[in-house]
Amino acid sequence: MPPADRVTVAVPTFRRPAELRRLLVALRGVPAEIDGMPVGVLIVDNDPEGSAAPVVAEVLPAARYVSEPHPGLAAVRNRALDESADSRWLAFIDDDEVPLDGWLPALVRCARSRGAAGVLGRVVSETAIPMSAFLLAFGAFRRPPHRTGDPLSAAATNNLLLDLDFVRATQLRFDPRLGMSGGEDNLFTTRLRRAGGKLIWCDDAVIIEHVPAERVTRRWIQQRTFRTGTVATVVAVLAADTRGGRLEARIRFCAGGTVRLVVGLAQLSGGVILRSVRWRARGTRRLLRGAGMIAGTLGYVHQEYARRRRSGAPRA
Repeated sequence: MPPADRVTVAVPTFRRPAELRRLLVALRGVPAEIDGMPVGVLIVDNDPEGSAAPVVAEVLPAARYVSEPHPGLAAVRNRALDESADSRWLAFIDDDEVPLDGWLPALVRCARSRGAAGVLGRVVSETAIPMSAFLLAFGAFRRPPHRTGDPLSAAATNNLLLDLDFVRATQLRFDPRLGMSGGEDNLFTTRLRRAGGKLIWCDDAVIIEHVPAERVTRRWIQQRTFRTGTVATVVAVLAADTRGGRLEARIRFCAGGTVRLVVGLAQLSGGVILRSVRWRARGTRRLLRGAGMIAGTLGYVHQEYARRRRSGAPRA
């Protein structure tokens, strides 16, 4: 069957059987075809022991299962690209997420009607426990709103549809240098856009991210904020085409990080003096983001997934 006639839903996973089971149950409700195009589900297990195989066989036996033993985010996502050679469209969803009704048709129809090479849907986080006042003021798990059709400069892959005709024509791949830090998706979509692909938002394609209690902590959120600062810098440097462009990116992010560091420290100090949770949270966020950006200019990348591989799936 020609690639233009198929849609593949790819699920990267690593040793999270309960979360994977919940997602696979939800994927039973995805239509078997969209506008005449057959839909298939692909599970890419990053566990060399193949621990996800029994769950897939039990819950969604119609899904295609493959094991990718090479560790890291980039390896898993590149394997999904390779395994989708018979498809025109590839939608990524993480194993700790659940799609709402109409999710996949909304992504596909948005891409087809607007000629987009990449479409990012809305992700709504639901935490296992209530967030503290500090985390609420920090803006933890809060994402900026957009309208359908809004252009994007980059995107994550936890709710992303790709036009594989465009991906194959431009020979785009996920960069293994970011396999353990995250950010490989932002670099991929940055390169997609710079290659001439349209990257847009679809507000009707909604998935729910289930956030476990161990992530609803100040320590985890602060560590993630620092990591995103390092990754943002490294992505900008890797995306530059010339030595001068890479130097410019380092200078720009070092300057921006310094500003955030200074402003964040002032806000944090003011929050301590005024006993304001809001200012302490905002100051901490800016300070950590700025520190991460500066660290990134020095070549440091926080290897979040290398440390967490025994307890969580690879995800960006």
